[in-house]
Parts: sequence; C-alpha cells; structure tokens
Amino acid sequence: MKKVLLAAVVVLTAVTVCLAASVDGVWKGLVEGQYNLSLTLKTDGTALTGVFNLVDNNPKSENPDEAGYTPFVAAQMGKNTITDGKVDGDNIQFTTTFNGKPIVYKGTITEGKLVLTTTFNNAPVKLTLKQPAVAK
Repeated sequence: MKKVLLAAVVVLTAVTVCLAASVDGVWKGLVEGQYNLSLTLKTDGTALTGVFNLVDNNPKSENPDEAGYTPFVAAQMGKNTITDGKVDGDNIQFTTTFNGKPIVYKGTITEGKLVLTTTFNNAPVKLTLKQPAVAK
C-alpha cells in the first residue's frame, strides 16, 4: 500500500510540474507607459535566473521638459541580474537592485501573461508582461 501511495504522489508531482506554465524565455511590457521592460528568464528546477532590463522609450526624456520627464529611472535601473529567483508552479519570485537596494518582485503566469507586483518608493507597482510572438 505504501508503494502505491508513493507512486501516486510521484505521478501527481510530475503532472503538476508538467502542467505548470514555463517561465523560460523573454517577457516584455511597458511600465507607466514610458519604460520598456524586458525580462529574460531561465529556470533550473525551482531556481530562477535571468536579466531585468528597463529602458526609457520617451523621446522627451533626453531633454527634460516642464513636465519633468527624464531618463533618470531607466538610466539607474538599466540591466540588472536577477538574484534569489524561485519558481513554484505558476508562481515566481526574484530580486533586482536599484541604487544598491533590493527590489523584490512576485508574480504568476496566467493565461500567457506574467503578472508581477512590487513596491517602489512605498507605492505598489503592478507589471503585466507577455512573450513576443515567435516568427515562423
């Protein structure tokens, strides 16, 4: 009976892992309509590694206008290595740094979208990213 129970647990675990959406690859989205965010993610078991790349796409940002648009945040963020990354089914968590301080992101993969949440300057931030279509 123990062997049957153990076999059932192993099969259920394997099915759960296989059904979980893959986070591997490139994910892209916009932050506040101004910053292009690109994540390149790679899993190894439950470990998650990758690169977090934030680029300012507002042409006004190079020459600040009266509204104060500047490339400050994107220039400060730039490319960062993801650390402390973990995957648990459709849930992920990782850390990047900004001005030497850690920023923790938590998210889920739902319906082909990667939805991340974090806190920046004491304000909650929600990011929705998608994987670009692969040309055939």
